Amino acid sequence: MSKIKTITFDLDDTLWEIKPTLIRAELQTFQWLTENAPNITQTFDINKLMQWRMKVHNEHPELTHQISDSRRIAIYEALIKVDYSASQAKELAEQAFELFLKARHDVTLFDDVEPLLESLKPHYQLGVLTNGNANIRKLPISHYFDFSFSAEELNASKPAPDMFRAALEISQTEPAQLIHIGDHLEHDVQGALDVGCHAIWINWDDKNSGDQHITHNPNAHEVNSLADVVETINRIESL
Repeated sequence: MSKIKTITFDLDDTLWEIKPTLIRAELQTFQWLTENAPNITQTFDINKLMQWRMKVHNEHPELTHQISDSRRIAIYEALIKVDYSASQAKELAEQAFELFLKARHDVTLFDDVEPLLESLKPHYQLGVLTNGNANIRKLPISHYFDFSFSAEELNASKPAPDMFRAALEISQTEPAQLIHIGDHLEHDVQGALDVGCHAIWINWDDKNSGDQHITHNPNAHEVNSLADVVETINRIESL
């Protein structure tokens, strides 16, 4: 019987590069706003609108883990500020958000993603644990995954234990039987280690400055590409 039963993945900067996707989505959203809510340009350019959104997010601590609602509210309040009525602002903000969300899911997978998932799917339960608002069910790789949890759904972000515990519960897996894979040393690796799981750190830039307390943990493993993940899983299985 396999020692490892379940493997979970982070999404942004683990299965695709997020920065160009978000930049493209921000540009498309702002262009739509300039065409459909032209008053916005009286006060905001794209950079000022992004700064405004961060300001609004910081003013609403109850939305710390609710980044979609935070974005909707920020756009709504920006539109109110430039003299749209509440009803207009609500409708425009929702339309702008939906456009952003669609563009946010227009991701370019790293080359090794599908071969990796294809090789793992027959042998393990696969899941998604993300702090972002990408919905794996809106992507063409959704069929590889058995479950998914987000910070929005649980109102808690990695490295808090909530997502990892939810994954263990839904998969009926013991902590030592789960491997989490992600690019963030604290959110993904430390979060998994804290609940007793294994972790594989995707160290894309081959950084030498990883937290020694984390990287020297026997349950922490490091690779520089997704192509090395299967070999690392096999090594964990053999421990």
